[in-house]
Amino acid sequence: MSKFVPYLLPGVRAVLFVAVGMIFVLVTKLSYEEASRWWSIICIFVNLLTIIILLIVCAREGVTYKSLLMSRNDKLWVKYTLLIILLMMIIGIGSMNGFGLLIYGYIPVVMIQPIPLVFAFINIILLPLTVVFAEFPLYFGYSLNRIDKMTNNKWLAIGYPMFFYGIQHSFIPLIFQWDHMLFRFLSFIPLLIVVGLLYYRNRRLIPLMIGHGFLDFATAVQILIVSLFPTIFDLIN
Repeated sequence: MSKFVPYLLPGVRAVLFVAVGMIFVLVTKLSYEEASRWWSIICIFVNLLTIIILLIVCAREGVTYKSLLMSRNDKLWVKYTLLIILLMMIIGIGSMNGFGLLIYGYIPVVMIQPIPLVFAFINIILLPLTVVFAEFPLYFGYSLNRIDKMTNNKWLAIGYPMFFYGIQHSFIPLIFQWDHMLFRFLSFIPLLIVVGLLYYRNRRLIPLMIGHGFLDFATAVQILIVSLFPTIFDLIN
């Protein structure tokens, strides 16, 4: 294992979002604001790239991708998982609304925009599925665990990958406006602090993946609804 890889991969994912977002704008000739409605499709593509990178890294280190997901505490505790889902929904939605009101004075709807129906239906399955199998194995299963093993420093092991986990959201969707990027970054910090501490304590990744999957599924459902009924988006916008 290269001692630099656990530090590099979290930043690589953030760079991928910028690079893929810029390429998408160049190819489609849309403005960044117009392209923002396609953020979920871009995210799915970056997630697949992330999973491929993780598979390559695992192969070179002689470990399995599955080992990033499982630990000695890999039992799926139903009550704990339900608590995680509730906790992530409350903190995630609360932070998004709270920082939206703080920065903009209203709750932004940039994440919930209509797209062609075929892509909206694809989102329902692929967005939550690819997000949890890309983000959590990278930031937690790989980066956090290896930094902790190399440094034996709890706060570095949690803080470093969680910082980049937050940074990546500044580029989802990719809009080069300071208030948008600050809003997206800050919206995820409270949740990332909580899940980082929870994971470091018990190393149970699957419940966290399920909890985040519910958040992404709820987002995909909202995108589908406004795609089916664009007048709803006009009303909330």
